[in-house]
Amino acid sequence: MYFNSIRFFLFWSLCCLYSCVYAQDGILEIPDSLKNKTYDYLYTMQGQNVEDTISSKMYLNACLYKATLTNDSKNKARALNELSYYVKSKEVKLDLIQKSLIESHSLDSTYSIAAYNNLGLYYLDYYDYDKALTEYLRVLRLSKKYKYKTYEVIATTNIAELKTNIGKHEEALELYKKCYEIEKNKNPIEDVAIVDVSLYLANSFRNNKKYDSASNYYHSVIDKIEKKYPYFLSIAKINEGANLFYKKEYKQAKILLEEGASLINTNSAFYLKYYIISQFYLGKIHQFSDNQRAIDHFLKVDSLLTKVDIVIPEVRDTYVSLLTEHTKNNSYEEQLHVINKLMKFDSIKNAIRISMGEKLNAEFDTPELLKSKEIVIQKLENKNQNLNLKFVLLLILFLIITGIIIIQFRRHRLYKLRFENLLNESNNTTKEVPKVDVEKTFQNLNIDPKTVSLILNKLQVFETKKRFLKNGITVTLLAKKLSTNTKYLSRIINIYKGKTFIHYINDLRIEYILDELKVNTTLQRYTILGIAKEASFNSAESFTTAFKKKTGITPSYYIKNLKKQKLVSEI
Repeated sequence: MYFNSIRFFLFWSLCCLYSCVYAQDGILEIPDSLKNKTYDYLYTMQGQNVEDTISSKMYLNACLYKATLTNDSKNKARALNELSYYVKSKEVKLDLIQKSLIESHSLDSTYSIAAYNNLGLYYLDYYDYDKALTEYLRVLRLSKKYKYKTYEVIATTNIAELKTNIGKHEEALELYKKCYEIEKNKNPIEDVAIVDVSLYLANSFRNNKKYDSASNYYHSVIDKIEKKYPYFLSIAKINEGANLFYKKEYKQAKILLEEGASLINTNSAFYLKYYIISQFYLGKIHQFSDNQRAIDHFLKVDSLLTKVDIVIPEVRDTYVSLLTEHTKNNSYEEQLHVINKLMKFDSIKNAIRISMGEKLNAEFDTPELLKSKEIVIQKLENKNQNLNLKFVLLLILFLIITGIIIIQFRRHRLYKLRFENLLNESNNTTKEVPKVDVEKTFQNLNIDPKTVSLILNKLQVFETKKRFLKNGITVTLLAKKLSTNTKYLSRIINIYKGKTFIHYINDLRIEYILDELKVNTTLQRYTILGIAKEASFNSAESFTTAFKKKTGITPSYYIKNLKKQKLVSEI
C-alpha cells in the first residue's frame, strides 16, 4: 500500500511538471530506450543535437524524468534550466528558470549559476538592462567565489555586451580581451568557447573602429563555425558584413549581410536584433546606388523596432536617413513623424543609460530636435495657410518648453536645498525625549500619563538600539515587546510622533540610512535594492517611495551628491 502511494505521487508530480514544460508544444513521449540511460549519455546526446529542437527536448525530458523519479535536485535544476531555452512563451520560460533556481537552492550554490545566467539572458532579450546586469553580477560573484572559470568568462562577456549597448565600447573591448585570454590559456582549450568570444571580440573591434582587427578575428574562426558550429553562422556573417561596410568593401559586405539575414530566425528575440542590424547596413549600402531600396530597408528597420518596441543604438541613423529623405521631398508631415520617433528613440536610449548609472551624451542633441520640430511645424502650417493655428501651436510649444525649463530649474534648486538641509540635520544627532503633557494626554488619549511616559521611554530605547531595522516588525509585535496593547501604542505614536505606525517605522529606517550613506562609501556603491535591504525594506520601490516622502528627494540624487561633495572636499 505504501509503495503504491509513492508511485502514484511520483506519477502525479511528473504529469504536473511535464504539463508545465510542454504546455506550448505538447507532451513529448520518452522512449523506453532512454529511461535507463546515464545522465552523461543523455546530456552528451542533447549537446550533439542542440539544433534539433525535438531531439534536444526528448533527451532533456528523459533527464527530467530520471531526476524526478530519484529526487535528484541537481539534475532537475539543470534539465529545467536547459529546457527553458526551447520554450517560446515568455511566461513559461521565466517559470522554468525560476523552478530551476528553486531546485538548485537546496544544493551547493554552484548549481544555481547556470540558471542565474539564463535569467540574465532572459531579461536582456526583453531589454530590461537593470535586471540583466543584476543577474550577471550575481553570476560573476558566484563564479569567482567557486573558481568557475567558464561562467566567469560568460558573465564578463555578458556585462561587456551591456556596456556595448550603452556605448561604452572601449571598456567593453578590454573586457572581451580579458575573456579571450582566459579562454586561450585554458587547458584543454574549449573550441566552442574560443569561437564565441572571438566573435564578440571581432564585433567590439568594429565598434571601436579597428576594422582590420575585427576581420582578423572573424577569419580566425569562420572555418570552424561553418564545419562545427553552424548556429553561430548568421551572427558571424552579419557582424563581418557590417565591418566590411566600414572598410568600404560594399559588394562583399552586401553578400554577407544577405546570407546572414537569410539564416535568421526572426521569431527569436535574441536573433531579431541581428536581423534588424543586417537590414540597417543593407540600407546604408543601397544609399550609394539605389536610394529607394535603401529607404525600403530603413522602413523595415523602423517597422521592426516599432513592432517589438526596442532600441538598438547602432541603427539610430535609420531615422536620420529617413528625415533627410523627407526633408528633400518637402514632406512635412513625414518629417514631423520621424522627428518624434527620433526623439523617442533618444529618450529611451538615454533612460537605459541613466538607469544603469551611465550618463552619455546623445548623438542628436535634444534642443536641436526641438528646434527642428518647431521649424517643421511652421512650414506645415504655412502650407495649410492657417496662420492663427500656427501661432497657437508655436505659443503652446514655447510655453511647454519654458515651463519644463522652469520646473527643472526649480526642482534642481529645491533638491539641492533639501540635500543641504539633510546634511545639516544628519550632523545634529541628539534627539530630545518627548515630554508628557498631562492635559493633552487626558483629552486626546484617555490614557494614564504615567503609562504614556513609560511607553515613550521604551520607544526611545527602541529607537536608540535601532530595533526598527528588524524585518517583519508590526504594531502588534512592538506592542507585545513594550508590554502594552496595540490601541495604546498606536494612539501614543499618532499624538507624540505625529504619524501612523507604518510611517513612524519607515521614517526611522530612512533616518538611519541617511546617516549610514553619509559615512559609508562602500554602501554608496550598492544598488538601490541593496541599500533598501540594508534599511530593512522589502523592495527598491517601497524604499524609494519612503525615502522621497521623508526627504523630498530620491535616493539616487542623495547618493550622487554625497559623492560629488566628497570629491570637492578631496580637491
